[in-house]
Amino acid sequence: MKFFKYIALGSLALSLGAGTTSCVNDLDVEPDDPNKQTELTTPEQWYGYFQSLYGNLLYEGGLTPSGVDGGAGTWMRVHWNLQEITADEAIILNTWNDPGYADLKYNTWVSDNTWEFMAFQREATSAKLCAEFLSKVDGALSAGVDAQLVEQMKAEARVLRAYSYYYMIDLFGRGPWITNEAVGTEAPVYDRAQLFEALTVELEDVIANGALVDSKNQKYGRLSKQAAQMLLAKLYLNAEVYVGTPMYGECAKWCKEILKDTNTLAPVYKYLFCATNDKYVGNGQEIIFAIPQDANNMQTYGGTTYLTAGAYFGCVPDEVKTFLGAGGQEWGGLKMRPELVNCLAEFSGDARNLIYAGEFQQGIEDLTDNSETGSGYMCIKYKYTGEDNYDNVGGEMNRANVFCDTDFPVFRLADVYLMLAECQLRGVSDADPGFNYFNKVRERAGLAPMTPTLDQLLNERQRELYWEGHRRQDLIRFGKYTSGYNWSWKGGVYEGRNLESHRTVFAIPYQYVGTVGQNAGY
Repeated sequence: MKFFKYIALGSLALSLGAGTTSCVNDLDVEPDDPNKQTELTTPEQWYGYFQSLYGNLLYEGGLTPSGVDGGAGTWMRVHWNLQEITADEAIILNTWNDPGYADLKYNTWVSDNTWEFMAFQREATSAKLCAEFLSKVDGALSAGVDAQLVEQMKAEARVLRAYSYYYMIDLFGRGPWITNEAVGTEAPVYDRAQLFEALTVELEDVIANGALVDSKNQKYGRLSKQAAQMLLAKLYLNAEVYVGTPMYGECAKWCKEILKDTNTLAPVYKYLFCATNDKYVGNGQEIIFAIPQDANNMQTYGGTTYLTAGAYFGCVPDEVKTFLGAGGQEWGGLKMRPELVNCLAEFSGDARNLIYAGEFQQGIEDLTDNSETGSGYMCIKYKYTGEDNYDNVGGEMNRANVFCDTDFPVFRLADVYLMLAECQLRGVSDADPGFNYFNKVRERAGLAPMTPTLDQLLNERQRELYWEGHRRQDLIRFGKYTSGYNWSWKGGVYEGRNLESHRTVFAIPYQYVGTVGQNAGY
């Protein structure tokens, strides 16, 4: 009942139907079907409409193409796949033959990749839904909604729209700029630099207007001022990639703003990824923003069910299944690439080394073998069981059904600490004491302090943030994605090979090329 206790996903009120199909009518952002409900008359109806914007992060909403596995089209799953399977942390065995997986794991995607399409569609749809809400929400005043709450809902909708554009900038580098003023018109197409400029201005403005709530006062599952600050910090961290100009000073500035409200790591790393991790979400706790999961009331085969059941294999011993809380939900698809395993093994006793090796082989030469001695180690970072019985091997399982209760951590304080350390390494004096924060992360993992080089910091980011959807972005920022570093199956060969330089962004899905255009090289 975690999410429903605070903001139940009620009726979508003003219908989302027309806005959640195909290509969102290309860039046409006309209001939705006028034959559906177009006037809300009670506060509850307006709250339901507002809550549906968050629901878009969890549910498929009719966006998954036919022939694709159920749950595949969820926000978290499509974006996680593009960030993780295309890098050196995760791979899908060939026993899963869903459309598009092979292109991701071999870095050979073109404009017809299903996962690219679903990600871009999610981003454009979310931006449209938020823009449409913003164009209408003043009507909530006449329905009796408090004026201060209306302003807060506006601010959160703007940040949620910004979250969509953060991914559009990072993954695709171009897209429609859909504002509330643009509803009813064709949105202009912006390139990466234009999107970056518009989005940073938007986020700075929404933070400055004061309507966002601090993390310590915000309701669970909703965006806080610190989440908006984290989006800004992330944009500035990657500014040299996005617009060709380093902006690490701006990144450090917003990281320090976050620390004014949120500045304490959770005591135990592994508890951040189990079924009771909602206690560390918001309220000044380590997880600044998460996509909530609820096994009883918010059921989806995407979300962290994908990272638990999808990564668990039925060939492991029964006591391991009980420890994980798997209970027969072992899909046997996701494996760890050996480069991640080696990074986690660099320091003995690292508490973040959440791996089940068993009789599996560390290498992944044979992607058809999912047996008990098959390719790749099993990642057990995400679990069905809760903190109270995390280590109770052979004990009772703590889960309601096949779906996972573990919230997906989008932004964490540990990342803020590592970002500050990176800014300090890149010459920002105001980022001090970034190295001290870097060592707070290592201390929790049980490791000795060190003064890192850039390469060591990149490795530390991998040990701390693996399987959380950051790795591709990090490798690109450090200049190690297309060349300079190879991993298994990179470019479609086991030894790895350099990629074409244009693969630092994905292809615009062919369904959108007529209105958005295409990236160079595709």
